[in-house]
Amino acid sequence: MTLRVVALTSVHSPFDARIFCRECRALAATGYAVTLLAPADFERQERDGVTVLGVPRPSHRLGRPLVWWRLFRQALRLRPDVVHFHDPELLLLVPLLRLMLGRRCKIVYDVHEYFVDSIAVKHWIPRRWRPAVAWLARGLEQRLVRGVDGLVLAVEGQRPLYPHFRGPTAVVRNFPVATLFEGARPHPVLDVPGFRLIYVGLILPQRGIDVLLEAMRRLHKEGLRDVLLFLIGPKTSPAYLERIQAFIGQHGLEEQVRWLGPVPPDQVPHYLAGADAGLAPGLYTAQYRRPSLFTKLFEYLLAGLPVVCADYPWSRPYVEEGRCGLVVPAEDAAAYAQAIRWLHDHPEEAREMGRRGRELVRRKYTWEREQEHLLAFYREILREHGARVVGGG
Repeated sequence: MTLRVVALTSVHSPFDARIFCRECRALAATGYAVTLLAPADFERQERDGVTVLGVPRPSHRLGRPLVWWRLFRQALRLRPDVVHFHDPELLLLVPLLRLMLGRRCKIVYDVHEYFVDSIAVKHWIPRRWRPAVAWLARGLEQRLVRGVDGLVLAVEGQRPLYPHFRGPTAVVRNFPVATLFEGARPHPVLDVPGFRLIYVGLILPQRGIDVLLEAMRRLHKEGLRDVLLFLIGPKTSPAYLERIQAFIGQHGLEEQVRWLGPVPPDQVPHYLAGADAGLAPGLYTAQYRRPSLFTKLFEYLLAGLPVVCADYPWSRPYVEEGRCGLVVPAEDAAAYAQAIRWLHDHPEEAREMGRRGRELVRRKYTWEREQEHLLAFYREILREHGARVVGGG
């Protein structure tokens, strides 16, 4: 009998890069029957061997508990061997899942980020309440995580956050899916003259967008008008997007800075293929003080782009290892502008950086290599309970 895996998310897109493009597809390709439950505008889709079932999206944040209930009911109907959930709030379902499905069903918590630290930047939580909310969330997470059978972490630095968890734990990093980059053709929107910079990620101040805009203002003021910045990512705050647009208009950057909106993960390589350099900024918020992984950094490199990267202890080593870009202080717009100008003025050296970066990622840092950690983790949690293991070694 084929083992059934049900993946749950209450806040992510049904075709999220980590959940669907990496993990669900890898499990399905190995032989598991994978169903992903997520808020969506459709009821059912079949894609790459994964069944995706949508539940209605909430109209307001207060409607999220109804999404949890719908996910829970759908999961029960599917009689899974593994429930693999991707949001801290879904820890609240663990006692109910255990009660209804028993010990035969293995429950996996996939930790995408430093959850408690992220509360510090949740704009919808009043600032004065955030410390208390973070303290309560941390205590609740530690208590509920005892009920899961295994943890999947996004970076090694998350392991110390769960000192009392004794079950199987795997670090599964978000390295790029190399097959998506094979034969990528430049997207027409980037088929314009100039030195084309690209940023892929959330459009948020704590992601360094303000620093990039200030760097572009400096370059514009210095007369470097052929440098173009393409921003790819969802707007997370209408007010912040208005602020960005006001800055662009105030400094005459309408022709130099272009926001393209969100792009499906499988289309990102085509946009990168049309760029000349990738930008991986960031700020020293609570999350970024901890060991992390810039997925965008590795995507840029796999696309053959030189990078300008924020200087963190966990990003600098990769850039230095591949000699594939320039590292600058995270909040120093002048340093970003200087690095961008250097790449612009040294095209041959920039292309060589991109070539070295691509070779490095292909050799060591692709999802095709990293997925083995996920598959080995599944074999472990299922083997120790006597289940038939898919792809066991």
